[in-house]
Amino acid sequence: MPKSQKEINSNLLIAVYQNLQTAKQAVNNVIDKIKDSRLKKELKKQFKDYDNLSESCEDLAKVHDIALANNSFLKRAKMWVNINLSTMLDKSNRKIASINILGSTMGAIDLMSVISDSKRAKKELLTLAKRVLELEESNIEKLKPYILVENNKPNSEVAENAKETGSLE
Repeated sequence: MPKSQKEINSNLLIAVYQNLQTAKQAVNNVIDKIKDSRLKKELKKQFKDYDNLSESCEDLAKVHDIALANNSFLKRAKMWVNINLSTMLDKSNRKIASINILGSTMGAIDLMSVISDSKRAKKELLTLAKRVLELEESNIEKLKPYILVENNKPNSEVAENAKETGSLE
């Protein structure tokens, strides 16, 4: 049976909202573990971007009379436990960036699927979903340099040290 316009709009907006709530929680779960001021600043900016888009989502929900649903307690608790276990022994920039890249990748995949399934949704809802997808993709790119490190040094420092010691040539 074909879905109604309201159901299509609701499914899309709820999925987008839950994606944003998950992203905000993931950042909150790691932010206090970060020692590097650059990484902390980047994740605070990402949180702000997610939060602003969450507000846009809430505004659109009001306009379209859609009841947004938060992630379940079980899902939030599971994420908290997984992040804390993952960072218990390793709080390096690489580990924290990896966790957030994985989360953004999963979020992007979910968004691509829901956007694909919601072609008939209201244009402004699809536009918001695509903005969130672009943000997830951008955040992945911004965190990649934290993966490409050696002994917690940025790649540029590693390259400079290698040039100085002659091990890069």
